[in-house]
Amino acid sequence: MNAQELKNVLQTYCDNQANIGVCVYALIKDAEKSTPFKLDIEVDAQAGLKDLFIQSIRDEILRKEDISLLALSSADERANAIYVYDLPIPEELTSLETVVTQDDLPVLNLKEVSLSSIKALLIEIGNNDRQLVLYKTMAHINIFSRASFFLRKHKSRLERVEEEFLRVSADFQMMRISGELLVLKLEALERNFGFHDVIKREAALGIDAIVSADLLINPDVLRELVDDVKYARRLTKIAKASPVLKAGISGASIVQFCKTFPLLAKHRFQFNAENNKIILDTKVSKDLFIKILMDDFLTSELTKLHYASVAKDAVEPSTEEEN
Repeated sequence: MNAQELKNVLQTYCDNQANIGVCVYALIKDAEKSTPFKLDIEVDAQAGLKDLFIQSIRDEILRKEDISLLALSSADERANAIYVYDLPIPEELTSLETVVTQDDLPVLNLKEVSLSSIKALLIEIGNNDRQLVLYKTMAHINIFSRASFFLRKHKSRLERVEEEFLRVSADFQMMRISGELLVLKLEALERNFGFHDVIKREAALGIDAIVSADLLINPDVLRELVDDVKYARRLTKIAKASPVLKAGISGASIVQFCKTFPLLAKHRFQFNAENNKIILDTKVSKDLFIKILMDDFLTSELTKLHYASVAKDAVEPSTEEEN
């Protein structure tokens, strides 16, 4: 799926808004299993929620012209990116699939369970033919419990609000659609779901790939970076999508590149006596080495100017285009 294909699928929901329904589920804090509970919501409120989130899809995805769709494992720092989850999925996120495949999920008993126990909402939109599911975290600020004192306007006076209530805003962090799990808010994913543990395991595979390529004298210094989620994501990207490792570029070629590319030559990497391996002895050298493996240092064919570019898309013609 690419960005335009995603927009095409989402547009069908918007075009058929009158013929689709909505069902909302809750995930409960500290539950042993990530079982979604169906929320019993009055018809008028359901219609309002459907309109709210359909409009959010229009605003956040359909009306943005520069949306990029990237694999999560090869995420870069570009703006307006949506990430396709291509790593092992944490148990809690399997609930987005559960609400589509199971029709007999339990209804949340609001007489026994406080609204403050809700940590996320799953908003299923669709019909018998197709469905999408939105994942929305519920911050404490959006849950109003009996522990506080609230007043509301009633005719010409204020009266006390006796019951708990939720404030539901239009934002959401993830989406399940067409069999794919899409991440719209990467920071929300990094803070939750044990994602750091997932990314650390994948980062270890990236380090193993670097060790196998035999490019460094001291590859173990990279293992010190894994506890930092920023570096863990970069090392995961190397495991999945390093152009340099995929092309089998030799250590001697990389050393020569480090000596001639202006930005790299300025930082004076340390090399072994044979000039075919790099020594990582500073934080800067570690950062630059990771960027080298992602082929982030480029030279314009037109102007011969040199660039450091994190966000880039391959433009090599495919075999079908050539034929």
